[in-house]
Amino acid sequence: MSDAGTDIIIKGEIHSSNADLEEEREILVEGVDHLILEGQAEEAEYSLTQQWYGWIMLIFQYLFARQIYADHTILEDLADAQGADTEYTRKTDLDVLHNSHVLVQMFAVSLFFVLLTYSLYIGMDGRVLAGAGWLFVSSLLPLLVLRIHESRRSEGGRDEVIAEQITEAAREGGRVVAVVGNEHAKNIPDYLPDDLPEPDVRPPQYPFLSISSLKKLLYPGFVFFSVLYVFYTILLNYVQILHILFT
Repeated sequence: MSDAGTDIIIKGEIHSSNADLEEEREILVEGVDHLILEGQAEEAEYSLTQQWYGWIMLIFQYLFARQIYADHTILEDLADAQGADTEYTRKTDLDVLHNSHVLVQMFAVSLFFVLLTYSLYIGMDGRVLAGAGWLFVSSLLPLLVLRIHESRRSEGGRDEVIAEQITEAAREGGRVVAVVGNEHAKNIPDYLPDDLPEPDVRPPQYPFLSISSLKKLLYPGFVFFSVLYVFYTILLNYVQILHILFT
C-alpha cells in the first residue's frame, strides 16, 4: 500500500463543542473510508459484583454526558451513507473496569461508596442541593481514577489502543478519520508506526477553558443539574423510607 492511497485525520475535540461537531461533519462530507469514534459500541451488562460501576455509569453517562456531550449521530449517518467502516474505541463502558488493576478497582469502589454515603448523609441532614452535588462527585472521581490509570499504563494504554485501531484501518487504505478527545489526539501520533503517512492532527475549535466553552455548557449544565436534583431527591426519599422501616 502506498502512502498516496492513505490519508489519516485525527480530530481532537471538546466533547461538548458543537463547533467541533460541525468541523467533523465537514471532514466527513469530504469523504471517509474508515471512521473511528471515541465511545462505546454497545450497552454493557453488569454482573452482580459490577453493579457499583453500573451506578457510576448511570449517574455520569445518562445524567451528565447525554445532557452535555454533542450528539455524534450525524457523523455515523454520514459514514454509513458513504459505505465507510465505523468502529468505536471501546466495546462497552466495562472496558475501563476490565483494563484496570484490581487494586485500582478496589480503591475506586471504596471511593464511590464513601462519597455516596456522605452524599446521602448530608441530604438527610437537610442539605439536599449539596447532597446532589456530592452524588455527582461520587461517580466522577472513581471514574476519573479508573480512566487515568487506564490511559497512563505503560503497555496497552488507551492512546496506544486507539493508535492500533487507526493503524489497522490505514493498512486497508483510504481516508481514515478518528474523532477523539483532544488529550488523546495529542498523544496518539506517538504510537503510530513510521511507515504510515504523517497524520493530520486537528485541534479543537476552542480550548476547554474558554468563554466559548463556558457559554456552551451553561444551558446543558443547568438541565443536567436539574435532572440530577430530581434523581437525587427520589433516591433520598427512598433511603429515608428504608431508614424509617428498619429503625
